[in-house]
Amino acid sequence: MKRIVSILAALALVMSLLPVAFAEDSYIPAPYDPNEIDPKVTYMEPVYYENENGPTIGVTTVGVIVKDGLYFKDMNNNKELDVFEDWREDAKTRAAALVAQLPLEDQAGFVINALATNPAVKTLAEAKNEDGTINPASIVNMIPEGEQSQGAFANGFGSLDSWIIDNQKIKQAVYRGGLNYEASTVALLNNVITEMSEADAALRGIPTIPATLISNPISAGFPDSLGMAAAVQGDGNYDAIREYAEIDREMWVAQGINAMYGPQIDLASDPRWPRDDGTYGERPEVTAGIITALVEGYQRGNDGMKEGAVALSVKHFPGDGAAENGFESHGYTGQWRLYPTAGSLEKYQLVAFQAAVDAKCGSIMPCYSRDTKDARSAKQTYRGYEFEAMQLGSAFNPEIITTLLRDIMGFDGYVNTDSGIATGQTYGVEDMSEMERYAQLIRAGSDAIGSGLRTDYIIEAVQTGVLDKADLDRANINRATSYILQGRFDNPYLDYEKADTVRATDIETAHDQAYSLHQKAVVLLKNSENTLPIQETGKKVYIASFTGKGANDDVVEALKGLFEERGFEIVKKADKADYAYLYVAPNKTVSQGATDAEGILSLVEEFEVDERDKANASQAKTGDKIAVTTLEDVDEIPGIAEAVHANGGKVIATVVCNAPWILTNLEPYCDAITVNYTTSGASINNAYNAQLDVITGKFNPTGKLSMTLVSSDDVIALHYETLEDGTEAELCASPNDVPGYDKDQYIDPAILANVKGGSYAYQDADGNYYVSGFGLSF
Repeated sequence: MKRIVSILAALALVMSLLPVAFAEDSYIPAPYDPNEIDPKVTYMEPVYYENENGPTIGVTTVGVIVKDGLYFKDMNNNKELDVFEDWREDAKTRAAALVAQLPLEDQAGFVINALATNPAVKTLAEAKNEDGTINPASIVNMIPEGEQSQGAFANGFGSLDSWIIDNQKIKQAVYRGGLNYEASTVALLNNVITEMSEADAALRGIPTIPATLISNPISAGFPDSLGMAAAVQGDGNYDAIREYAEIDREMWVAQGINAMYGPQIDLASDPRWPRDDGTYGERPEVTAGIITALVEGYQRGNDGMKEGAVALSVKHFPGDGAAENGFESHGYTGQWRLYPTAGSLEKYQLVAFQAAVDAKCGSIMPCYSRDTKDARSAKQTYRGYEFEAMQLGSAFNPEIITTLLRDIMGFDGYVNTDSGIATGQTYGVEDMSEMERYAQLIRAGSDAIGSGLRTDYIIEAVQTGVLDKADLDRANINRATSYILQGRFDNPYLDYEKADTVRATDIETAHDQAYSLHQKAVVLLKNSENTLPIQETGKKVYIASFTGKGANDDVVEALKGLFEERGFEIVKKADKADYAYLYVAPNKTVSQGATDAEGILSLVEEFEVDERDKANASQAKTGDKIAVTTLEDVDEIPGIAEAVHANGGKVIATVVCNAPWILTNLEPYCDAITVNYTTSGASINNAYNAQLDVITGKFNPTGKLSMTLVSSDDVIALHYETLEDGTEAELCASPNDVPGYDKDQYIDPAILANVKGGSYAYQDADGNYYVSGFGLSF
């Protein structure tokens, strides 16, 4: 039950308690005494005080100051209105005053994000005692008195528990439960951690740091990111993206998830990079438009953080997509970011990040990878500044996150590192101790660290002079400023009973909008002789699934049902069919982290490539060969096509373009091809239906390619070369830092002369080039 106290009721309460005449300025004691109630045992229903023209104040174990007819939260229980408690002051002033009152151990805890924390139970029913009250131990793992958490001072992905909250003063955690936990239990996770923090602060007489729950993007039925880009390119309208973010924001805020690790706006410029499918494609202006709309939707406008906003940690700055030959930066094989093309950083890679900064995104997440100053890269400039290239991972690099991001681009939010940065992706700081790495992260400009739970290292760094206390203050102030603007110091509590209703209502509200975007995300690549749409019911359809690991029977069964619902007859043999429908979902040969092979984009099975020295986290070739498969049974496709064509039928394929696949072993055998960009479980049924809407003519396709599909292995071939500075390097025939639509000008004409169509972009049998922005309609 939400307890709300109006100003008149509160004044009456205070007057009844005072033996002397009531004055306008007064004090309302805390509704619960932290000396008597243990928040680890008893859940306290928060009490709220509503200001008519100001924030609602939410408290449990601290009091409320009444001054000038207004409510203020007495965060440190000293019965005085401190600057950091006065919501009439600007956020930066309040933040600086608050941080000045925090002990060093609390400052260290305020920097760290625990990386894997979910409620202890999944449902509200499980969270309740027999009498219907909430059991805090069903929400947070409570460590018995006298014992230390096994996760204390963890170097890896630690999870919050009562010991870590109480002793390490960490209140920030990454929620990883998606939609698998009831929203009410997530909201209770916020409330219980905050009640523990508030009680601890009240007893010590210091300001309360509220809980912060962070999450990666949570799929709620909308297209995946490449699909979003395909949809907006079709109609040039970003309103649907903003509306999607607005609905999603309501669900996040209701359950207490106040920050997102995302969106991912790296430019997809290297076709082998395995995280291309998490981007919005290769067009800088499209990604810029999308991130602007997302900031406006999640943060309630483009004028900075405010109450009810979700802080976006836009990633991975300054763009991890310019990866050396597609190797991914979670592992040492992908530690380098290359800029072989003069001006590419400004022309391509930073366009969307500048749009995010201009839209006042709340946070920025640097990438793991590091730049290089050797001849693999050309000198880069941005707005007249020439980069030194410090060859440090971006979060450790002051030139990237202080000089470039803050001083030149104008960012004024907080910088949140990626996960595991102090122990895993230590590029350029390998010789530092772990303590020194934490210090370097903060000194370089990082404000929040998503690594281990090593608050002890931060404390030691300050105490030994390795880290200037002013740098730690800056980090805390930047983060606290965001919290204050969100209103979470004044009222960090949630109505947990409302959270489930908000989620259910918003998912239902978003259904039609999500499905419309799925339809718009379908790209019609090929339509020879107007094969599509198929509008005659009763036709016979043969369905086949191709993946990197054989047929997916679940996909075939799902598609059979959808075709049958539309009046088609399913047959088991291709030579009996009027149409063959091939659902083609290739497998990537490069994944996150260290890898033993380069990325292969051709649709092949048991294809031999040079083995890489994965064991030593090196791109170096071992001298051996290994076999890789992107599409198992790919050699069956010609036979299926021959059988159907002999029967007078047509072959239709849907290709899952989670990479810019080379279609030489598929396209010539198909009469029509569509593209699907969505693979997430919560959205896949919408994606299937949208494909069939296009195939059967229910929807006239408008989607456009988000990435240019590669024409040939030749245009991405790797070769060794000795560069002008003596560097021995393995170079790509097309530059890693230039998006596909613009690569031709940088490729040796002799290479293009031997490629069908003479371009980096694939050309089909009808003469169409599969360049980003291409897509047919009926």
